[in-house]
Amino acid sequence: MSTTRTIQVLVKLLPLIFALRKDRKKWIHQDNRELDLEQFRKNARKVLNSFISLGPVYIKLGQWLSSRADILPQPYLEELSKLQDSVPSAPFDQVKPIIEKDLGPINEKFDKIDPDSISGASLGQVYRGSISGQQIVIKVKRPGIEKVVEEDIKVLKKILPLALRFVDPNLRYSAKAMLSQFIETIHEEMDYTNESENLKKIKKTWQIPTK
Repeated sequence: MSTTRTIQVLVKLLPLIFALRKDRKKWIHQDNRELDLEQFRKNARKVLNSFISLGPVYIKLGQWLSSRADILPQPYLEELSKLQDSVPSAPFDQVKPIIEKDLGPINEKFDKIDPDSISGASLGQVYRGSISGQQIVIKVKRPGIEKVVEEDIKVLKKILPLALRFVDPNLRYSAKAMLSQFIETIHEEMDYTNESENLKKIKKTWQIPTK
């Protein structure tokens, strides 16, 4: 699977890397008034659509890149910022077993859970529910996301040396460090236990003492 996936990603990304290399040089070295911004946007939309088609890890990569003005020209940042919007959620019948594995039977642990998610992201999705009459939210990882993430991280590590041959030298020196930073970020976002602990600390910090 890894080899097939690597080829699939390379076929999608290499043409985009070539286009980005040209656009980045133009953006850095030429007067912005002389640039064909529509062509920049067209190339950026291809990147956006390719990341969406490649799935959650690349959607997350696009979101991460959307704030990296040191890497991408402004039209790319603007297009990739659209990935901050919601992503269609997985069906609830695929999510229900994940909730019940961690928390137990839904009909025993909850008054109810609304099967329509209130938000969907590249790695997880959020649902409304209630326990003992109190409104709560449940954040759940996408079904099988751990396997998908680890597979695509392996692919990214494989294609990075090849991709570096086609980017300008200024990016080559920092690319490995940036990939490590991205991998660390995506693992942190998948650690819901750590996120839960942080939310508890925030709640405790802002809790108003009672007299």
